[in-house]
Amino acid sequence: MGRKRGITAVVLGGLALYGAPVGAQAPKAGLPPLKILKAPSPELLARLFPATARRAGVEGAATVQCTIRRDGTLGDCVVTGENPQGLGFGGAALIAMTYYQVDVSGTNAVQVSRRLSGITIRFALPPVETRSP
Repeated sequence: MGRKRGITAVVLGGLALYGAPVGAQAPKAGLPPLKILKAPSPELLARLFPATARRAGVEGAATVQCTIRRDGTLGDCVVTGENPQGLGFGGAALIAMTYYQVDVSGTNAVQVSRRLSGITIRFALPPVETRSP
């Protein structure tokens, strides 16, 4: 029987992926909601979990800001917060952001060049499997 410790959660422009919202900027008035076209898989996000933090058994999170590019990918990302600091969660979050793409077609074209703040990626340790005697 295993114990689940959660799953990596991502909040992007008010839209939660892979879990419950963990904090993000509210969508701007008059803008259509962001539609995610591509996102990293939970398996990829698990592989991005910082090795130092994994060895120490520490979970964490990082918050970033990114700009929506013309092709819908996110670029010019910077880490604005990391907890705990110094274990690699910020760097892992920056890598994760390269796997996202949002819809910028039709009415969503107004999203191009929009700066998104408060994108939080929470890194949770994988479930721990325990065996009964």
